[in-house]
Amino acid sequence: MNPARNPRSSYLNFKPGTTRILSATALVSLHGSFLLKFLLVQPIRGLELLVSVLALLGMVTAVLVVLSAYNFQAHAPKAQIDERELLQRNEAYFRTYQYMISAVLLGLLIMEFWERVTGWTISVHQLGNFLTVLFFSGLVMPATVLAWQDREDPSE
Repeated sequence: MNPARNPRSSYLNFKPGTTRILSATALVSLHGSFLLKFLLVQPIRGLELLVSVLALLGMVTAVLVVLSAYNFQAHAPKAQIDERELLQRNEAYFRTYQYMISAVLLGLLIMEFWERVTGWTISVHQLGNFLTVLFFSGLVMPATVLAWQDREDPSE
């Protein structure tokens, strides 16, 4: 294939370790900001700033993972990846599906438990924050799984 027409070349070619760090940062930051914001009942200026910084960090690193070559593999047409990459992609989507179903179930259980224990109802805003975290997490998960399954060549 002509390198000028290679669709992979338009993606960021991070090493597996770099993509792993970016994806872990994205997921931890997104989930951390959600949990802190969820538990932030009274406005505390320093904590509100931390929540905002974590959310921004999570979204920026998620976008970097989406721009990585692993995301190309996750979404490329079958004709543009080989059989091994197709099998890896199928595994990544299966793991993403498991993660998303688990996250939704856990989130719903926690929200139900929260309402029963505290008597406070989950607001539409809190639910929207939860869906935002799920959206960005689901967006990066296939590339994340591919990066974590990739074996780095130590000679590089």
